Amino acid sequence: MEMFFNGQRLKEARIFRNMSMTELASKVGVKKQAISQFENNLAKPKPETEFAIVGVLRFPRTYFHQKSENIAVNNTFFRALSSTNALDKKTQEIKTKLVVQTYNFLCEYLDMPILNLPNLDSFKGDIDTQAMSLRAYWNIGEKPITNMVELIEHNGIIVSAFDVDSDKIDAFTQVHNISTYPQYCVVLGNNKKSAVRRNFDIAHELGHIILHSNIENLEELSLEQQKELENEANQFASAFLMPKNAFYNDLIKANELRSYIELKKKWHVSIAAMLIRAKTLERINVKEYQSLMKSMSYRKWRTQEPLDDKLPLSVPTLFYSALEVLFENNIMTPQTFMGHLSNYGLAIYPNDLETLLSLPKGTLAVSDNDTIIKPIINIKNSHNR
Repeated sequence: MEMFFNGQRLKEARIFRNMSMTELASKVGVKKQAISQFENNLAKPKPETEFAIVGVLRFPRTYFHQKSENIAVNNTFFRALSSTNALDKKTQEIKTKLVVQTYNFLCEYLDMPILNLPNLDSFKGDIDTQAMSLRAYWNIGEKPITNMVELIEHNGIIVSAFDVDSDKIDAFTQVHNISTYPQYCVVLGNNKKSAVRRNFDIAHELGHIILHSNIENLEELSLEQQKELENEANQFASAFLMPKNAFYNDLIKANELRSYIELKKKWHVSIAAMLIRAKTLERINVKEYQSLMKSMSYRKWRTQEPLDDKLPLSVPTLFYSALEVLFENNIMTPQTFMGHLSNYGLAIYPNDLETLLSLPKGTLAVSDNDTIIKPIINIKNSHNR
C-alpha cells in the first residue's frame, strides 16, 4: 500500500524554516515546480527526494505522513503588519500554530488554565475605563503588575517566547477558533532583554485582545487603520499598567527625571512610557514632556534606561509547569511525551519543541530536571493513571 504524503505538511515545514519554494528546491535538487506540485498534492516525491526534503527541513519523516491539525487562524496582530515580509509573517504563524497544537494536546491530560476574560461584546467605555474594568474583573485593583507573563498565563492566555528572526516582528498575538470559542496565543520575541519593555509588550497584546477581537480580517484594513489599532493598544497598555489614580498620586516630582527611576522600580514600566502617561494625565505639559525627553536623550537613556540590566526578565512557565506535572507524577517521561505527541499528529524533534515552548534546553531529552518551578496546573481526575 502506497504511503500517504501530506503536501500541506511539506508547505508548513518549509515555511517553519523560513524558506521559499525556490530555496527549498535548490537545496533538495529539484525544480521549483516540483515543490509546488508536492505541496498541492498533485505529485508525490520519490523516496530519495523525500529523504532529501526530510534532511533539509529537519523534521521527522513521520511529520509528512500525518494529517494536518484543523486549527483555524482567525487573526494575527503583528506590530508592523503592512511592512512585515509575508514569509516572515507566515513563519511565525506556523510556529504559533504548533504551540497551540501542543497546548491542546496537554489539555487532554491536564487541567490547563481556563480562558478568563469578560464578555468583550459588552465591554464598553473609553480605553482607560476598559483597562480598569479588566483590572477589576481580574481582582488586581490598582497595584503595580510586575509580571505580565504570569498574569495572562494564569488567566488562560497561551504565552511563548522564541527568536522571531525579523527586526519587523516584535511581540504578536495569534487568535484561533477552537470549536466555538477563541483561543489566544501571545508570542514574545527574544530580541528584547528589558523586563519593563516585555511587560509593556504583553499589555499591548492584551490591548489587542480586549479592544480588537471583533475585527474579522486585519489584512483588509488600511495603513491608517492599522496604525490606529496600534495606537489604541499602546493606550490600553499604558492605562492598564499605570492606573490613572494610583499612578497620578505617585507623580509627586513629575518634573524631575531621576524621580522616575524609583517609579520604575515600583511600576515596572519604562521611564519613556511613564513620561507619556504623565503627559496624558496632564501631570506635566507638552513643553515639560519635551524637556524631559531631551534630558533622556542627553543621558542616552533612549537606548538603555537605568535598571534595564537589573530588573529580572519574566519568562513563560506554563508549558514547563505542565511537563513537570506529567513527569513528576509518572504519567509520561520526556521520551513517551514526544511519542504521544507524535501519535496526536505532531511529530517534531525535541530541540525544536523546546524552542517553541520556551523550555530550558534538554527538558525533553532527559528524565530529570533540577529546575523547580511551582506548577500552576492540576492533573485532571479523569486521567489518574
